[in-house]
Amino acid sequence: MNKTNENKDLEIDTLGYYLDRALNVMVKQLNKLFVEYDIDLQHAQYTILKVLWCGDGISQAQLSKYLGKDPAAVSRALNYLESKGYINRRGANAKANGVYLTEYANSRRAEIEAVADLVTERAITGMTPHQRKMIKELLNKIYANSK
Repeated sequence: MNKTNENKDLEIDTLGYYLDRALNVMVKQLNKLFVEYDIDLQHAQYTILKVLWCGDGISQAQLSKYLGKDPAAVSRALNYLESKGYINRRGANAKANGVYLTEYANSRRAEIEAVADLVTERAITGMTPHQRKMIKELLNKIYANSK
């Protein structure tokens, strides 16, 4: 790219572009802060913990559905979380294993969520409480409309 185009903002009028760009920068910031705060997680594992903190014991299939992620990607993240002592899997019923948080995961929750909150606060700096509420509602609407 030549010097005249390096700092030029492109006018890409696609919602997916803006959503992807915002998500990517937030994920990079979160992963960087996890390293700085000596938290052995990446964004993919954090999102699973976040879901489990809201509903411990759900199945791997339910996790995939809630996260909108491929079951294989969720399985890889769960394997990592299990190897680090954050979760364990045990039979919830005849068809599915439940995924359960360990004491270790619960003991680190406040620390992990505090770091994630730093990224969120940076992202919504300058937004009014109404705008903060609206962005969540709009993102949920986009998700619901896209399923």
